[in-house]
Amino acid sequence: MKWILTDVDAYNQSKEYVDTAIIPLIPIAANPEFKVIVQKGEFLSLLVNELERQLKGRVFLFPPYSYVKNSENVFENLIEWKNEIKKEFKHIFFITNDEYIKSNKTDELSDELIWTPTVPMENMDDSLKRKLLADQVEQIIKKLLQSWNN
Repeated sequence: MKWILTDVDAYNQSKEYVDTAIIPLIPIAANPEFKVIVQKGEFLSLLVNELERQLKGRVFLFPPYSYVKNSENVFENLIEWKNEIKKEFKHIFFITNDEYIKSNKTDELSDELIWTPTVPMENMDDSLKRKLLADQVEQIIKKLLQSWNN
C-alpha cells in the first residue's frame, strides 16, 4: 500500500494485516555530486516501489523522507518520525543507500535502518536492471522476515 487515498481506504479496512511501515530516505544536494545523488534516489525509489508491490497487504510505503546530505539533525527528525509512526505500525523500516546514514546511525534507530548499496543502472539493459533490483529486494525481504519472526 502506498501514500495514496485509495490505499489508505484499503489500509483502514485491513489494518490488522498491515503492520509494517517503509520509509525511504533520500538525501538532496546541489553540488558536484548532484547526478550521483539523483541516481541514488531514483534507484531507491525503484527499489521500495518493487518491495511494496511484492509485499502489498503487509507493508505501507510512506513518501520519501528527503534531507540535506550530511545533515546532522536528520537523526533527530527520524526518531520523531519513528515515534509518530509507531502509534499505528508495529514495524518501521527506514531504507537508505546513503553512506552517511549508514556510518552515523544512532543506537535508537539501528534496528529500523536498512542500508542497501546503489547499483548504477544508467546504461544497463532492462533485463539486467530487473535482475539486480530483484536481488536487492530479496535481501531486504530477508531482513523484514527476520524482524517479523522476532
